[in-house]
Amino acid sequence: MHSTLIGLAWLASAILLEVLATSLLPSTNNFKRWPLTAGVLALYGLCFYGLSKAIVLLSVGLSYALWAGLGIVVISLVGAIFFRHSLDKYSVVGIGFIVLGCLTMGIF
Repeated sequence: MHSTLIGLAWLASAILLEVLATSLLPSTNNFKRWPLTAGVLALYGLCFYGLSKAIVLLSVGLSYALWAGLGIVVISLVGAIFFRHSLDKYSVVGIGFIVLGCLTMGIF
């Protein structure tokens, strides 16, 4: 159980780093702002490092499904809150399916 919690902590950090990097990506101005671009690339590198640590402690399928699925959910919420992107009813239903899929994989 201890290694599972450590794996989940690595996975959570990977998800948060990926969401932060993706949120900063538009600010790079198509990679023309080099300092910010370097920061985004470093965040993605740290994200993949965390994901690689999580995959060692958790199953590959579960790790990747949670990383991808929860990353999509969180970045969609960040886009809606901070970038004022609208989430229509189909987006909300899709996000619900992603959450349901992540829960299903995590429980079973």
